[in-house]
Amino acid sequence: MYKVVRQSEAVLRKIADNKFATNYITKDISSNMSLAVLEGKNYQEETTTKYSRIYYVLDGELILSFDSEKVFLKENDSCFISEDTKYEIAGTFRAIVINSPAFGGR
Repeated sequence: MYKVVRQSEAVLRKIADNKFATNYITKDISSNMSLAVLEGKNYQEETTTKYSRIYYVLDGELILSFDSEKVFLKENDSCFISEDTKYEIAGTFRAIVINSPAFGGR
């Protein structure tokens, strides 16, 4: 099985006034993983992920904070975060986000 998702078919989702996700691969296509392009501008949020997650930075700077440790990701940097990890996401960035299982699948 394969599925091509063109940019014109991707769904833009407003998460906050300064955070948007363009969803390409969703739980409707695969329950195993999802893929989106996440954009944030001067964004900051604390979260605990329900999924294993990968961030791959396309542009800008994505700052991830785990307890007292800050990780600064720039263009072409990536970070894997395991399921049930609490962290803070911040910065002005454009990044690919891959979730496994698919975001919203649980």
